[in-house]
Amino acid sequence: MNQRLFLLDKNYILKQVQADLKLELQTELIEEVKKGYSNLYNPLGLIDELSEKVAAFSPTHLSFFDELYNTMAGIYRYQVEGNQLELLFDGRSHYEKYTADWKEGFHAYVMELCQKKSFILAGLELTVFHSPEKRLELAQNRMKVCTFEHFGLKIYKYKGIQKYISKSA
Repeated sequence: MNQRLFLLDKNYILKQVQADLKLELQTELIEEVKKGYSNLYNPLGLIDELSEKVAAFSPTHLSFFDELYNTMAGIYRYQVEGNQLELLFDGRSHYEKYTADWKEGFHAYVMELCQKKSFILAGLELTVFHSPEKRLELAQNRMKVCTFEHFGLKIYKYKGIQKYISKSA
């Protein structure tokens, strides 16, 4: 997370906030994926074995979402104009301001992404339907591709954030 993804990616307070909120927001991501499943695949709220399994799921570890979280954090820093230090007149510290802003931004991103079937299905595959035999990289990659297509951006290891051109386009 210390890598600079674009020229002005120097807001170390925001990066620290994003690192500190990682587990909390990853848990929120899983809950929103579960809600997204219910909204798309069970809008009437009918109780069956599958919906009970999804509703009862509680994550034990969240490392499957580390790369996705870091991607979303980088995209947020890239997209939010003026995320550098500013004068605050409301008595809050920059850390407090960025905490509130990042939580709000992350929640908005997750709500948008949870409208996409491929994102929800990949998220459920990493959580509720996780089994040792399955290759988790495939589900993780589907979530990342969905994210890249949604925002029109991609994070490359050496180039940083670049415009994303979908192969299907």
